[in-house]
Amino acid sequence: MTDQNHYSSGNSVNRTTKFSGHRFLIIGGTSKAGTTSVFTYLSEHPEICASTTKETRFFLDLEYPLRSQMRCQRDGADAYLSFFDLGAGVDPEAWKLEATPDYLYGQATPRLIRETLPHVYLIFILRDPVRRLISFYQFGRQLNEIPQTMTFDEYVELQSNPSLNNHVDRHRHPVFYALEHGRYSHYLQEFVELFGRSAIHIAFYEELRRNSLAFMTAICRWAGIDDAFYRNYSFQVKNAGFTPRSSRLHRVYFNTRAKSRQLLSEHPHLRSALRQIGGKVNLAYRKLNSTRREEVRMSRATHDFVCAYYKDEAARLKELLAIDVPWEGTALSLGKH
Repeated sequence: MTDQNHYSSGNSVNRTTKFSGHRFLIIGGTSKAGTTSVFTYLSEHPEICASTTKETRFFLDLEYPLRSQMRCQRDGADAYLSFFDLGAGVDPEAWKLEATPDYLYGQATPRLIRETLPHVYLIFILRDPVRRLISFYQFGRQLNEIPQTMTFDEYVELQSNPSLNNHVDRHRHPVFYALEHGRYSHYLQEFVELFGRSAIHIAFYEELRRNSLAFMTAICRWAGIDDAFYRNYSFQVKNAGFTPRSSRLHRVYFNTRAKSRQLLSEHPHLRSALRQIGGKVNLAYRKLNSTRREEVRMSRATHDFVCAYYKDEAARLKELLAIDVPWEGTALSLGKH
C-alpha cells in the first residue's frame, strides 16, 4: 500500500490546509491494549515525530469524560499542530504520531479527524474483550475510580443492568463503559466508512505480547516505514498495570503525574530531562507502593453473561474487517472474591 493510493481515494479530503504538508499516524484505540508501549516504540523511530503528550485527546467530543489541554471543537483545528515539535532539525516528511485510545469511542471523533487531517493513517489495537474488561476493572481500582469494595460481579452488573445504569453519571470515567466498549465492531464501522479499510491497521494485543518484533514489522510495512530499526530493538512493556499497597498514596502520585504531563506540554524543551527523571521515579514508586495483584474472580452467572455478551463479536469483526481474532476460547477464573 502506498500513500498515493490512499490519499487519492474518494474518502480523501481534497483541500489545501496547514495540515496538507504533514502525514499523521494516530493510535486510536483501544484502551488497556498496549497502546503506551506501541506509542513508545514508534516514537523512537527516526522517521516519526511523536506528540509531546501521548494522549492529546484533541479530537474527543467536548463532553467526553477525560481531561485534556485542548479540544478541536473548542480550540479550533489549527491548535492540533501545537502538540508537535516542528522546529529546526525535524524532518518535514516524518510521520506525526499520537495515541489517544479513547478516539475509538468518541461520537464525533471520526468526522473531526476526517475533516481536519487530509493525510492520516489509523492504528487500532484490539484485545480479547473479556480480558480487557477484567483489566479495566483492575485499572479502575488502581485509579480509585472503582471502589475497592466493589466486586467484579457488581462492576459488570452496574454496566449491564439498565435500572442501575440509569443512575450512573454519564460523565464518569470510561472504566464504567468498558463492557459496551468491548464491542469494537460497532465503533470501527464509521472509521472504515470514512477513511477506507486501507487507511486502517488492525492489530492485536495478544500478538504484541507473543511477538513484538513481528507486531511492529507489520505496522512498518503497512505505513511504509523502515522496519530494520526494530531488528535489534529492546521491547519493554510500558505502563503495565499494578496494584497499589496504599490507595491514598497512589492518589497523590497519580495527581502529581498529571501535573508533570501538563508541565511537559507547556515546556517541550524539558521533555527529555523530565522523561529520564520520570522513569526512575516511576520505578522507585512501584517498588515502594505495589503489592501482588489479586486474581479477579467471578460468579458462574457473570462468566456466562460476559461470554454471551461478546459471543458474536469475532464474527462481526471478520465481516467488517476481513480478519480473524486470536482470542477464541478465553479461560476465566470462577468463584467469588
